Amino acid sequence: MTIGCIGTDHSRASLALRERMVVAGDRLDLLLEHLRAEPLIAEAAVLSTCNRTEVYVAAQDVRAALARAAHHLLAVSGVPAEESANALEPRQGAEAVRHLCAVAAGLCSLVRGETQILTQVREAFEYAAAHEAAGTELHALARAAVRCGKRVRAETTLGTTDTSVSAVAVELAARRLDDLSGRTALLIGAGRINEVSAQLLRDVGIGSLVVVSRTYDAAARLAAICGGRAAQMSELPALLAEADLAITATRSTQPLVTPALIESRAPSRPLLLFDIAVPRDVDPAVGALPGVELVDLDSLRPAISHGAGALDGVAAAWAIVDDAVRRYEVEARTRQAVPLIARLRAHVDSQKEVELERTLAALDHLSPADREAVALLAHRLVNRMFHHLATRLKLAAAEPDADAYLAALTFLFDGAGTEYRTVTVPEAELERST
Repeated sequence: MTIGCIGTDHSRASLALRERMVVAGDRLDLLLEHLRAEPLIAEAAVLSTCNRTEVYVAAQDVRAALARAAHHLLAVSGVPAEESANALEPRQGAEAVRHLCAVAAGLCSLVRGETQILTQVREAFEYAAAHEAAGTELHALARAAVRCGKRVRAETTLGTTDTSVSAVAVELAARRLDDLSGRTALLIGAGRINEVSAQLLRDVGIGSLVVVSRTYDAAARLAAICGGRAAQMSELPALLAEADLAITATRSTQPLVTPALIESRAPSRPLLLFDIAVPRDVDPAVGALPGVELVDLDSLRPAISHGAGALDGVAAAWAIVDDAVRRYEVEARTRQAVPLIARLRAHVDSQKEVELERTLAALDHLSPADREAVALLAHRLVNRMFHHLATRLKLAAAEPDADAYLAALTFLFDGAGTEYRTVTVPEAELERST
């Protein structure tokens, strides 16, 4: 079984293409259903975030499996193959493992070192497992990636500062609007992204904070946490008219902010509007309105700057990623040895029982205690010899050339054509031979 992945991210696809390829909700369930039913794919998981959509598979013919995974991804997202030809990148084996570890570490994010991706990776694979699409192989892959991401945050400077899209947006807003103490900020959406936005805005001294969400209870919860005010979605036009800064991050599949909602706003009053959702929450036409500065994820990219601490941590983070890949490969080879060891043990035990039964049948004059002693001797001999064999096999499985060891052992212990037979030689033939 080999690991593979295929997908795209902010480095390969435009925002317009990425938002079309977002796989969430019913789309995600449908894609997992197709992947689970695909004969070439043994296991599958889908990682879909604001800036990436990737399918991970475990398969014997991983190249063919990735081709089918790409087919199902495009079919569910409705993107023609010709439009995604240069956007989808396949990876196999150690390259795929290294990629997911780097993703979990935040090294492949739009904002390098961002923290939310680690949780997104874990939840994506847990979701696939809950829907019976992912199994042992992808569980081990996800565990290795999450462990790698945690190490990067604990052992490098990438984990010492808040590195997120929200942090970049708030930092840019503070520069553009100067003093935020007298400003009004509007948060559209009450999910994780805006939870971070709310805290950061409070930290920089925002004057007032209003939270609106498609679910009022969610808005009220976040407002209570950050000391803001919750409002209904129906109040959005009035809220936009009064806000100096707005950050929108929802899971809506259709734009929530359109030109009609902002046209009543006084053109002389500027509005800095960050749309950090994918698909976008704001109709791009809003950016053409007088006094409105619209910043989406692609236009936010030039404003992203990495501090010295983050840059210093990158090399150390990649070293941790490479170590995680090595550890994963050792664990994968060891997992491959486990079923072989089990088959060998079953074979040895079955042969032992056959010979023990034959021997005890010829020793029916022994007392029950003596018969038990003979059986115990057989068990101990087999256990001692097999313990050495299993230990050496596990050690060999950790070596880079483990495949050769496992193949040789499989061949040597294949019982086909080597069945033990008791041959009875006729007495006349025996006499002639002597």
